[in-house]
Amino acid sequence: MKRILKKAGKVFGQIYLVFCAVLWGIQGFFIFRPYTDEWVTPPPSTIDYEIVVDESKGITSRGYIVNPKLPGPVILFFAGRAEDARSYGDLLWNLQVPVVLPNYRGHGNSNGRPTEKTILADAETTLNMVRAQYPHRPVVLMGDSVGSAVAIRTADSNIAGMVLISPFRSLAHVANRSILRIVPLHFLTRHKFDSRPKLETLPNKVLVVYSKNDEIVLAKETERVLEQIPQADIIVDDAIHAVVIGRNLRRISEWLSENFEN
Repeated sequence: MKRILKKAGKVFGQIYLVFCAVLWGIQGFFIFRPYTDEWVTPPPSTIDYEIVVDESKGITSRGYIVNPKLPGPVILFFAGRAEDARSYGDLLWNLQVPVVLPNYRGHGNSNGRPTEKTILADAETTLNMVRAQYPHRPVVLMGDSVGSAVAIRTADSNIAGMVLISPFRSLAHVANRSILRIVPLHFLTRHKFDSRPKLETLPNKVLVVYSKNDEIVLAKETERVLEQIPQADIIVDDAIHAVVIGRNLRRISEWLSENFEN
């Protein structure tokens, strides 16, 4: 019996290591699902833009600016996974302020391959572009789901405010449920999107929107984020993950008006 148990343990250990190796190798497929939505027509007030993000490889980021000539703060918006930023155009047009919608590499008309490193680097480049184009306007970073982590990691001391939709501590925390609890996700996750180091340095004006019924980013996960940003205003919904932003756009618009009257 002891020999059988020892052999079974060895087989189980080998299977476990193979499972961890596969998880390490394929996680990019689940995190990044490059997508182009050719059927969505941006609002009439939208203009396209293109910036070089890696000159040595000829990689460009192509996105959109909605309401480019309207007054108010300028929103730099980071989309969720598997999204073409143009799909947010009609929705964010309703904010009635300029909204810059970059596409991650491989998404929309942007070329290249998305990784956490390239997404964060391109976000910083896009922020510099926004500041050059709107030099005397407050810039508000806004992110949906994974985009909230990009917004948090991109924030610096000159950011005027932030709107975070379903934020989380890290992707490992989001995935750490069901069968995935059996593996050391914090070590196996290559694209961590870890927001925790930046949470205590966010600006004074922060709005967090989340749902108590979110099936992707659980409410308790966002609430752990909120423990680190006590200055945040909070909107709590009961919607599913995909529609949290749409259901609360009017309240987001009101928050922007209240905090950025000029």
